[in-house]
Amino acid sequence: MDEAFQLWGYRAVPGFYMFIDEGRYLTEVLQRWLFNMIDTIHEVIYMRLISLFGWLLCLPIWYVVIKREVANVARYEYLPFFTCLYLITSLPFIVAVQWATCLQFFISATASLLAGSLVMQSIRSGDGKLRMAFRAVFLPLLLGIPALFLYQGSWACFLLPVLLHFINPMNHRKDRALMTGMLVYFLVNAVYFIVYKLSFHFFENIVPDPRNSLYIHPIEKMSFFLARPLERSFRFTLLTHEDSSVSKVYYALMLVILAVLAFVRFGRDKRLQAVKYLVVIGGVWVLSYLPALLIKESFASNRTLMALNMCVFIVCLEMVLYFIKNKRLLQAIGVAALLFFIFCARYNFSEAFVRPQVDETAALKKYIRQHYHKDIQTIHFIRPSETYIADKYRVYRSMDEFGVASSHFDWTPEPLVKQLVYEQTGSRQQAARLVVKQWGSKEAYTRSGEKLDKTILLVDVEDVMNTFAQ
Repeated sequence: MDEAFQLWGYRAVPGFYMFIDEGRYLTEVLQRWLFNMIDTIHEVIYMRLISLFGWLLCLPIWYVVIKREVANVARYEYLPFFTCLYLITSLPFIVAVQWATCLQFFISATASLLAGSLVMQSIRSGDGKLRMAFRAVFLPLLLGIPALFLYQGSWACFLLPVLLHFINPMNHRKDRALMTGMLVYFLVNAVYFIVYKLSFHFFENIVPDPRNSLYIHPIEKMSFFLARPLERSFRFTLLTHEDSSVSKVYYALMLVILAVLAFVRFGRDKRLQAVKYLVVIGGVWVLSYLPALLIKESFASNRTLMALNMCVFIVCLEMVLYFIKNKRLLQAIGVAALLFFIFCARYNFSEAFVRPQVDETAALKKYIRQHYHKDIQTIHFIRPSETYIADKYRVYRSMDEFGVASSHFDWTPEPLVKQLVYEQTGSRQQAARLVVKQWGSKEAYTRSGEKLDKTILLVDVEDVMNTFAQ
C-alpha cells in the first residue's frame, strides 16, 4: 500500500513526502530518487532487487562480525552460520526485501551492527585513549546518526555484538563492555534526537508526525512489550495467527525454560550470576525495541522487530549450544532447524506475501483495463475487509504485512486507481482528474445512497478479485 502511495505521489503530487515528518530524512532522499526513476507498478521490482542485492553484499559483514565475537569458543563454530540463516529467513527480512518502502534496511541495520562491533573491538584492543575513543564513540556516531535517519529501529542492531560479547562464557571485562556499549547506544540516540528536533527548523510547513511523539509511560509500554513484540519474537520464522493462543502458551513456556536453564548453567553457588544474566539479556531485549517504546504509537509490525528477533534468537541458540555437547545431536538439530527455517520462509514469502499481492494487483489492473473509458470521472471504491485475503488464501494475517490486501488501507485506493489509469491511458493529467470516493464495506456503500451512471466506475475489490484473480 505504501508503494502505490509513493509511486503516484512522488511523480504526480506537488510537495509530496512520506518520511521527513517521521525523522527519516535520508530515507526520504533515497526513496524519492529511486521512485522518480521508475514509472510503472511492474518497475517497483527493480527497487526490491536493490534491497535483495544490498543484503547479499551485507551478509558477509554480518557473518564476520558475529564470527569475531564467538571465535574463541570452539563449540560455537556454527553460531554465525545459523544466526545469518535465521536473519534471511525471518519475517522482518522478507518484508525488507519484498517491500520497496523498506529497502533501506540493509544499509541502516548493517551500519548499526558495524558500530556495535567497533565498540567491542575498542574494548578488546588495548589501544591508546585517543584511538580507543575514536573507535568507541566517533565512528559509532558517524555510522549511527545516518542509520537513525534511515530507520530508527535499525540502530538497535548495534546491541548484537554487545549481547554476543556478554553471553560468551570465554570473555572477560564483560561489565566494562556492557556499560560502554550502553553508554554509546544512548549517546547516539540522544544526539540523533537533538538533530531530529533541530532539522524541522529547515523544513517549511512540515511538523513531526504525532504518532512518533515522545510518550513516556513505562508501565503501559512494558505491558505492551511483553504481550506483543517479545511474544512475536519467540515465534521465530513461523507465521501464525495474529492472536494465536498456542503461541502465547509456547512463549510463556520458553521464558520459563530459559530462566531455569540460566540457574542450572551457573549452579547453586552462582545464583546471583544467573540473576544478573537474566536481567542483562532482558534489558538488552527491551533496549533492542527501545525506539518503538518511546513513542506514542504501539504497533508491533514485523519490520520493527529485526533487532529484537535477532537478540532473542542469539540468546536461545547460545543456550542450546552451551548445553548440548553431543556433536551428532547438534548436527541433527541443526539440519532440522535449517529445513524448518527454509520451509517457513518459502511459505511466508510465496504464499502469504507474494501470491495475494500479485493476484490483487493483476485483478484490479485487468478490471480497470476492461471497464475504464474516457467518460469516467469518478471511481467508487469499496475496500476489502481486513480478513478477506487471509480467508480467501487460507493464510495467517500478521499486522499490515502478511495476509492483508494492500487496498484495505484507506490511503491506497486513490493513488492505486490513478496509477492504474495512468498506465492504461499514458496520461497523468487524465488520471489526476479522477475523483476517488471510498468505503470500507459494501454495507457502508449501500447506506451512502450513491448512484451509478456512465461517468462513475464502481470498483468492489472483493468482487473484482473473486472474478479476476487466478
